[in-house]
Amino acid sequence: MEPEFADQLGLPLVHGGKIRDLYAVDDPAQILMVATDRISAFDHVLTPAVPGKGKILTQLSNWWFGQLTDIVDNHVVSDQVPAAVAGRGVICERLQMIGVECVARGYLTGSGWVEYQQSRTVCGVPLPEGLSDGDRLPEPIFTPAAKAAFGDHDENIDFAAVERMLGAEQAAAIRELTLQIYTRAAEIAEHRGLLLADTKFEFGVRADGTIVLADEVLTPDSSRFWDAEEWRRARARGEVPEAFDKQYVRNWLLRESGWDRAGDAAPPALPAEVIETTRRRYADAYQRLTGEPWREADDSATTLSGMTRVVVEVMPKPEILDPQGKAVTGALRRLGFEGLTVRQGKMFEIEIDGELDDARLAQIEDAAQKLLANTVIEDFVVHVAEESVAEEVAGTESGTRTDG
Repeated sequence: MEPEFADQLGLPLVHGGKIRDLYAVDDPAQILMVATDRISAFDHVLTPAVPGKGKILTQLSNWWFGQLTDIVDNHVVSDQVPAAVAGRGVICERLQMIGVECVARGYLTGSGWVEYQQSRTVCGVPLPEGLSDGDRLPEPIFTPAAKAAFGDHDENIDFAAVERMLGAEQAAAIRELTLQIYTRAAEIAEHRGLLLADTKFEFGVRADGTIVLADEVLTPDSSRFWDAEEWRRARARGEVPEAFDKQYVRNWLLRESGWDRAGDAAPPALPAEVIETTRRRYADAYQRLTGEPWREADDSATTLSGMTRVVVEVMPKPEILDPQGKAVTGALRRLGFEGLTVRQGKMFEIEIDGELDDARLAQIEDAAQKLLANTVIEDFVVHVAEESVAEEVAGTESGTRTDG
């Protein structure tokens, strides 16, 4: 697959995937992962691309990583990337990837439904009699697949096969993590009126053996979301609802395009209306999940034009090793500060549309002050980052003071 950003980046291409390309960076322990606007179906990369899709996938994955920091580490080091890939690229840890697609299912549909009709199991997991396509399962199940080479289908396998591939300890660990992440994500999605029917995760391993969540996570490319109300109405009719994923594209290929999936010909080009509808569905999924509208004019969390930047320098206690700032990020979220865009690191930046008024500055001061309740934080400094710093606010454990 032709790497579309290679010339602009001037970095060595490490791997070109169907959707994501990986580039080498100066630090050999890190890598630049770029989500393109390409879309794939039935192991074919389709044309043309879906404008903005890569940015939606990246920003949604980053949002989900933030919701999961207390369950599992993730591979993101920084979103400070070259301008050519701002919003769609992240600097990641280089990991030894685990060769298993970790699929979790809370509902019976797709390939799981096909297998269930034949054997009353999915990937060797026995299920009750009498289930129908689209039914909620008694409990979420782990249904792994062996990763295939580019252009081939992943192969569904049972847990015993995973144990043979990875060993009993690592197999059990990724199964437990998969189900924990699915359970958390399903609760968050349902609170927002969506059902997480199924999803897949990828994990890598650090040199010290730590298992890390990698690649993308809980996006329309890797997950099947249903509108909860639509699911209830569809089930009453004995049907399966439309999903917030690329199933819409698959359905067009199979039902309307005239393409013979069993033949040798490549799929036809996607018409403009299919591209636009797909883009809207991805943007809608982003808004439904995050609670924030997808902004076409400023769709990158790293774009600073027209914004005020407020920098918070955070000083963890000396014994706390937090090189990616995840303790700070997680602490802010647990304190209820969902509406702030925070960059990871011991210094993070909060971006505010337009002018910084007293109310917004007070909110930021409050967030920084409450961070002191976290046992890993010793001190912090807040200041406005403009052409010349107009104001600085320093916080201590005894209170907050403003130096003019």
